[in-house]
Order: sequence, then structure tokens, then C-alpha cells
Amino acid sequence: MELNRALIHHLKNTAKYYPVISLVGPRQAGKSTIKNGFSGYKYLSMEDPDILNIAKLDPRGFFETYNDGVIIDEAQKMPELFSYLQGIVDKDRTPGRYVLSGSHNYLMHRHISQSLAGRVDLSTLFPLDFEELEPVKSDQELEDMMLQGFYPGKVVNEIPSKIFYRNYIRTYLERDVSDLINIGSLSVFRTFLKLLAHHVGGQLNLAHFSNQLNVAANTVKAWLSILQSSYIIFLLPAYHKNFGKRLIKSPKIYFYDIGLLCHLLDIHDKEALKGSSKFGVLFENFVIAEKKKFNAHRHQEIEMFFFRDSNGLEVDLLETISYDEVRMSELKSGLTFKTEFLTNMNKLKLADKTLNMNIIYTGAETLKLTDVNIIRWRDIHRFDHSKTIA
Repeated sequence: MELNRALIHHLKNTAKYYPVISLVGPRQAGKSTIKNGFSGYKYLSMEDPDILNIAKLDPRGFFETYNDGVIIDEAQKMPELFSYLQGIVDKDRTPGRYVLSGSHNYLMHRHISQSLAGRVDLSTLFPLDFEELEPVKSDQELEDMMLQGFYPGKVVNEIPSKIFYRNYIRTYLERDVSDLINIGSLSVFRTFLKLLAHHVGGQLNLAHFSNQLNVAANTVKAWLSILQSSYIIFLLPAYHKNFGKRLIKSPKIYFYDIGLLCHLLDIHDKEALKGSSKFGVLFENFVIAEKKKFNAHRHQEIEMFFFRDSNGLEVDLLETISYDEVRMSELKSGLTFKTEFLTNMNKLKLADKTLNMNIIYTGAETLKLTDVNIIRWRDIHRFDHSKTIA
């Protein structure tokens, strides 16, 4: 089955203006579907040893052969490629000549910033978001969707979660992480992944992980950086606006794919998920990761934060819709709306009238009230397409 990815529209449009288009994202996120949007382009993968050897042995000849309408996948495997491309597109800036894709944000962006700045459009493709998933799994229950995750190949081919995620972790560790840093012991790194999963929704504390693993804090910091640049985890920053109180500033830890997170927590069926003490924070991760993906796939420049102060006042999610408008949301795994869900948001709204209030929950109805939107999880994007929430 061919999936329609929301990002393709942007890529095809920006190919009218830039000679190089760059697409990064995690492995198995569906970057190869870019071929559907650029059907007339030649597709080359730098993970094909024959293609990589030809490019390295004779890069000038390689680019004479492939000089227009080319998709180069896993481009970070050949760093020299970016310098050659700089000279090529400087001589001929015809739009849409090259599409580069890769699975390492750090490596791709480092090479692009060194060689292709001003010549390239940058995009990120994540696993499926709700709207992209809809044609495939339109009637799925929440727990099934969480356990399944959002990697396109897994969804379309209905690969059992245990099989898919076990292989994903092994492949990721062997092929990606060990290429970037000297881990020393993959078993320690696997333990680190598990610890991160158990700490999901908590604030980052390098010393805690360092002590638990008996490794240096700088090692933990390096591992976190690799997991971020490979799109396994992301850090949600604390809201920085001064409300006259001492704010907590450490970011929170979340995973891009909820299915991978459930697997790392050894949650493999609906009963275990529903009964888990972590169901609330898993639902929180589910919603926040969905918003991250949705915004990125549509190039919506919406910053996301959480709020917590030293007095214990906390709101799960704040989104900057515009300079003078912030949407704040409490994410609740309960089926029934309760007025106490609004307590913390009401306190913040007293300090800043421009803040809008939302409840995203696991219930069955979406209601638009005077002061708050009560949004069932399936309707998470109902108000995202408009600038203002009343």
C-alpha cells in the first residue's frame, strides 16, 4: 500500500526554488517514499556498496553521470559529496536538481551547514502522524494504536511489535550508534535506553543516569545527543516566560515513537498497557510526539514547552501559536472530563490572559466551551489548522 505523506507537498513546492532539497529522519520513517513524489528522479542509495564505491573512486565522474533529477539516500555516508555538490550547484542553480536524504540529523546538518548553506531546503520526516495514518487504521482503538507505533513499514505490513522493535533496536545499535561513538559495551547502552524509557516524562538529570550506569556524565550527554540526532528521543524545554516565580528549567524526556517506548517498557498487550502505572505519562508522550510530527510534516513553526515552577504548579504542554498567543493543554488519560483538570491552567491564566485552555483526554466527545476546548484524542488536530482558539 502506498501512503500519502503530508511532507511531499512541501518538498515538491520547494524544489521549484532550491537546487538541493534535504530530507532527514529516523530509519524506517518512510524517507524512501520520497520516490513517489519525485517519480522521474533517479534513486541512488549510499548504503549500496557498489554505488558508494563508484562515488568515492570517481566523484567527478559520478556527478557527471548523475547531474540532474537525482535522489541520493543516506547521503551522510559520503561526506565529500557535499563539497562537490557546492561547486556543482554554484555553477548551475537550476531548482530541484538534487534530493538528499539521510538518517542522521547531526551528520547531515553539519555537512550542509559547511557546504550547502543557502543552497538547500531542510525538512524532517518522522513516523506517521494521525492524518497520514487515517486511511490505513481509521477505526483503531487508542491502546492498539499506542502498542502498534507509527513506523510506516510496520503499520502497512502489520509486523508484530515484538519482532519489529527488537530488530529495530538491534539494527539501530549496530549500524548507527556504533558508527558515531565508541560505546564500549552495547549492553550498557541498551540499559541506558531502558532507563530513559522508565524516566519518560521526567526532567533530565545527567547525574542520575551517570550514577545508575556507572559511566561519566559526559558519556551520558554524548549518548543523549546521538539519540536526539537519530530521532529516537526529544527533549521538551521548560516554558521560559517569567511569571514572577522561580521556574524549573530542566527539559523533559520523550520518545518520538510510542510503540518503541512501550516495547522498551516491556508492555506488549492492551491489558498490560491499560493496567500500567505509566499509562498516564504514556498518553502524555503519545499526544506530545504526535504534535511534534504533525507540525514538522507541515512546516508549522510552533514551539512547544511544559511549565513547572518551584511551588509545584505545572501544565503539561504550552504551544506558541503566535507572538501574543499561547495554547496550553492538560493531557489526561481519563475517560471523563473533570473540572479539577482546569485548576493549574486557571492559575496561569490569571497571570496571563492571552493563554488559551485545552483538555486532551481519552473520552468520547470533543466540546468547544467558552473558556476551554475539551478534545478527545482522535480530534487532537481539530483546532490546529486555525490560528486562534476561542
